[in-house]
Amino acid sequence: MKRRTVLQELGAALACLVLSAGCSKREAGPDQAPSAAPAAGERAGAAAPPAEPAKLTVGHDLWIGYSGVFVANELGYFKQAGLDVALKPFSNPGDTLAALASSQLDMGLTTLQNLAVLNGNSETDVVAIALVDSSNGADAVVAKDSISSMAELKGKTVALTLGEVNHMLFLFGLEKSGVSPDAVKITSMSADDAGAAFVAGKVDAAVTWEPWITKATKSGGHVIFTSASMPDTITNSVVVHKSTLEAGSGAYTKFLGAVDRGVQTLRSEPDKAYPIIGKYLSASPEDVKGMLAGDKIYDLADNKRLFGSAEAAGPVYASMKSVVDFAVQSKLVKKAPAPASMFDARLVR
Repeated sequence: MKRRTVLQELGAALACLVLSAGCSKREAGPDQAPSAAPAAGERAGAAAPPAEPAKLTVGHDLWIGYSGVFVANELGYFKQAGLDVALKPFSNPGDTLAALASSQLDMGLTTLQNLAVLNGNSETDVVAIALVDSSNGADAVVAKDSISSMAELKGKTVALTLGEVNHMLFLFGLEKSGVSPDAVKITSMSADDAGAAFVAGKVDAAVTWEPWITKATKSGGHVIFTSASMPDTITNSVVVHKSTLEAGSGAYTKFLGAVDRGVQTLRSEPDKAYPIIGKYLSASPEDVKGMLAGDKIYDLADNKRLFGSAEAAGPVYASMKSVVDFAVQSKLVKKAPAPASMFDARLVR
């Protein structure tokens, strides 16, 4: 399955799906314990049965930025918060959004770019309620040693996923180098497949992410452009249907709290966290350490700073505007969605 799809096709498909979107039914969480009177024959004053954990199905792709989620899941932080979380992996962030729109998921982890494209191509109430991370070098263009810069990609074959964040990264790099996209031979495939194709010597360059950047450099390639040149742009978020926020706020808040706990464990006990993350990404603890050097993982304090207050909006709104502007310029959306309409910061604030 392709890891990332052409955005116009994704938007068209989602436009149909979101008409019937909604979260899957959840069982009552700890803050929703039954309050009915005891049935006949029960001892008066008997303790109520333990509340069932709130169920959440969360979609994600296999990305280093979700390390806090992986750690929280493996160390039981979700269970301790009264949640029954099922992590469902997808090949790319766009697939996650499609599944959320069709009610297969309660939550999704996806890029701001995918969220902007969804809102720019369909009527939807999907919003970001928190930020997870921002790529700071963990997305990159890798090339053969004979290619020393983006300018030298003219006439070369480059593997990337049309319409996804790695495509955006590539176009940004070409623009900075004064190269027309028409001068490059693009072959569309998932970021994982692009990395694999490069390692196998089938393409001259690839736009991919970790762990494939590490694998590519170990196989004779080198990095010629990274997301560090466009900071706070390739950002991942937690998205839900806005219509479910009020009813699901208790479970959502607990999820964010457990992930924050996972991030704190990663920061305070990295040697404990690296093997856990490596399990999800099929990478060694040492490679995980290297991947994390190219990514900013956010905790709740970071989220409060990035979202700001109702009176003074934080920097994430400017980041989203840059994403929207790029999507419009690249004709990836039918309309320009308002950046503020794609966020709901009530739980973070």
